[in-house]
Amino acid sequence: YKTEPMKLWNKVKEFKNNHFTEYHNAHKNGKLRFLGSTALSISQYTGFENSVIMGSEPFAANIAFFKDFGMKAMEICEKKGMTRELCGYSKCVWGAEFMNENILPDGTKLEEWGKPDFASAFSLAPCHCKWFQILCENADAPMYLYDLPKAYPYNDENLVNYMTGQMLAHISAMEETFDQPYIDELFIEAAKNEIKAYDMWTQIMLLNQNIPAPMDEKTMFSFIVPNLTRPYDPATYEFMKELRDEVQDRVDRGIAAVANEQFRIITDAIPPWPALELYRYLENEYGGVVVGSPYVICLCGCWKFENDEGDLIPCPTPMDLGMPMTTREETARALCWYRSHFSTETPYNIACGEVLHELTLKIAKQWKADGGMLHQNIGCTMQALGSLESRNAVAEAGIPCINYEGNDADVRD
Repeated sequence: YKTEPMKLWNKVKEFKNNHFTEYHNAHKNGKLRFLGSTALSISQYTGFENSVIMGSEPFAANIAFFKDFGMKAMEICEKKGMTRELCGYSKCVWGAEFMNENILPDGTKLEEWGKPDFASAFSLAPCHCKWFQILCENADAPMYLYDLPKAYPYNDENLVNYMTGQMLAHISAMEETFDQPYIDELFIEAAKNEIKAYDMWTQIMLLNQNIPAPMDEKTMFSFIVPNLTRPYDPATYEFMKELRDEVQDRVDRGIAAVANEQFRIITDAIPPWPALELYRYLENEYGGVVVGSPYVICLCGCWKFENDEGDLIPCPTPMDLGMPMTTREETARALCWYRSHFSTETPYNIACGEVLHELTLKIAKQWKADGGMLHQNIGCTMQALGSLESRNAVAEAGIPCINYEGNDADVRD
């Protein structure tokens, strides 16, 4: 197949580095730092005019990507008695905190780790809230911890009410902490931008069902960053529209991510960030292109099953459904409803483990996979949960599938 580089590649790299730099320079510029789990919505911080917001998962993944720095972070945690099997992301950020050092996406070393003025986490993984509790207690920073009992397809009215109540309480707690007004209009606009940007990602992912695939998963890992770190910004939605148009153009012209596409592969979880060369090895040696996974497809888009037996389809947006979003309360409810579908990492939630294998199988079929290589991620117990069942579901449907053991953050694994 014909192939060519992504035109927006340099732009997304610049976007990422600029945002990380803005976060680290926030205090120099008289602004507040907010560090939050991307699993619910970091747009809830935008009601403060002087906020600079960082998603905790990309914050940790950036540390893990740099093998030497990530290894230093792991080792200092282990010297303090933290064991190998603990969450890899947690140890990346704790290690940076203990060293009071960090690193930008372009490799620039920083002499301060990035202490937040307020942080929040979501009880998505077994240790997500513990990650933030230890982080904030050591940093003497205020925090708010969310409880997530379940998610799609169990996101009934009770769940949405429960999550909405927590979001509103979180906003009130921040108002009290900073003794400054929270501007609802900023939050409302930010939430709408986030929803539109997430919806655009679903359109991009559907285009990758094409043969040949216009994008490979390793490339997607860079293009998810705007939605994970700055979804509230109208510039992110505009970027996602540009990306949609570029991917559509590649489909129309038959441009492949991998010129020698012979086998289409799915994965399922956070990749081993210190070993992303695995993807290029598959491409170069076997013509194997990774076309998607529950992780990258759902990470910054919202999805649902069409019906009990149906395909995976984009979730309609609150705006599509005419949900009111004119007040803080209405906006929080609409956002919680939307993001409680297959979004970010909610498919891996303990309460929803039994549906993860259904999601994985749907992706394998709809993205026309010839096989699966599922990551038994020992650096994230949440994502390892259900991986074996997902492998069985895909294999029993006649699609060859294996598990491989690795770690999202620890280069030793």
